Formats: sequence, structure tokens, C-alpha cells
Amino acid sequence: MARTLRTYQVTVLDGGKHTRFTTQQRNGAAAATYALSIYPWARSVSTKPLSTHRAG
Repeated sequence: MARTLRTYQVTVLDGGKHTRFTTQQRNGAAAATYALSIYPWARSVSTKPLSTHRAG
């Protein structure tokens, strides 16, 4: 079964410093969870979908 992945731009805010990166996840919640696993001290995380990919 094919799995749809989306590319998300993730922005992490930590004490006035913004860190941006891209990741491929199934949805925005998964992208935010991934960001928090890398930056557990983040004060804020936002996600923005960029494109959709079909893996299969």
C-alpha cells in the first residue's frame, strides 16, 4: 500500500532564536512531534506544508 508523505517546513522558536528545517512526514502533527523530539526545549513549533510525495 502506498503511503503519502508531505514535505513540511518546520520552524522552532527557542528564546528568540528561530531554527528552520524541512522534513517529510504524514501530517503536520507528525512533523511537529518530530521537531519536539529533536528540540525538546522549544517554546513553539510551527509547520507549513510544502509539497506531497507518494511513497510506494
